[in-house]
Amino acid sequence: MTTDNSSVEAPRAEASFFDLVKHPSIRGQLKALKITVPTPVQRAAIPAVLTGQDCIVEAQTGSGKTLAFVLPMLSRLIDASPVDGTFGLIICPTRELAMQVRNVIVSVVEDLRPACIIGGAKQEGQIRDLRNDPRIVVGTPGRIQDLIDQRKLDLRSCKMFVLDEADEMLSMGFVEEVRAILSKLPRERQGCFFSATMTPRVGQLAESFLKKPLRVELEPVEETSQLIEHLFCRVDAGLTSKATALAAFLQEYQPKASIVFCNLKSDTELVQILLRKRGIECERLNSDLSQKERERTMNRFRSGEVKVLVATDVAARGIDVKDLDLVVNYAMHDTPETYVHRTGRTGRAGKSGRALSLVAPQDFPLFYGLQKKLPATPVEVQVPQPKAAQVA
Repeated sequence: MTTDNSSVEAPRAEASFFDLVKHPSIRGQLKALKITVPTPVQRAAIPAVLTGQDCIVEAQTGSGKTLAFVLPMLSRLIDASPVDGTFGLIICPTRELAMQVRNVIVSVVEDLRPACIIGGAKQEGQIRDLRNDPRIVVGTPGRIQDLIDQRKLDLRSCKMFVLDEADEMLSMGFVEEVRAILSKLPRERQGCFFSATMTPRVGQLAESFLKKPLRVELEPVEETSQLIEHLFCRVDAGLTSKATALAAFLQEYQPKASIVFCNLKSDTELVQILLRKRGIECERLNSDLSQKERERTMNRFRSGEVKVLVATDVAARGIDVKDLDLVVNYAMHDTPETYVHRTGRTGRAGKSGRALSLVAPQDFPLFYGLQKKLPATPVEVQVPQPKAAQVA
């Protein structure tokens, strides 16, 4: 199957969701939630997805892609009612993103209870949810495939699927699971790939499972990138140098909420220990934690009880936290896409934010190579010095 070269640009005229969504029940709920003006990706993607044609939607992190596929799926489900089996399938790369997508669906259609099929939670409850309401299934690749293999999830009647954050899905190594899942879908169905970046691997997967997809591409919003102050700080090669610098910046900036990104799970534990020794309360988030522990951690972080979250890239997608004003690259990643996804957690909804990279000597070659590909040139800053005690 080949990819259609046709593409759609976001309409420039102002629109409301009333222009895009015809069902009164959805309109009323959006109004109650005070969601009235669609983002550019929503204005462009919703009409395209509603046609029933396969689509590839590429838009930056934080642009509002979730509603861009949730609303058309719900509209098509209402049109097709009554529905007994699974109508829509949404595949997400992380548990947190799957749970967030499910919550968005429930907030828009209150009598719908999508089954959230994710690892780290007991299968029994998820199987029960599938029996109670199988119409929309949201989940991560591994657990979805498990329940298909156990014949607990039947996708033969599925009319629409969405691969959310497709680039991240493949970068996390889920390509074989995704291929296995999509091969279980009926021949006649609609498929949509949503992604912040369109990598060659995503394109290859699209050629396998989409039929002449309509492309919806949106350029990064310049005003959004300008809201983020991109910074970097050189630190020496000492074992605790980055932790010392990180603590100094956290004490200087006093962020309402911040995420510190590490490449390795073991690093999240080390950074948490080092920060706590310096009197900074923080939580860590990585794939070794149980689902209950991850939910507890995110609840503490979202409520503001804990202001610093030390995480692997499991938190780079799908975690939308209000007032997140600082993102720190404790360890540099080797792709500019990951830098964009990490730093895209801040500077959202018209608010400003900071993105700080801590660069040790061993990081210099990687960092300077990345600089040429980044959307903004980071400005060098020095480690804040302790403030002198005031004399009475």
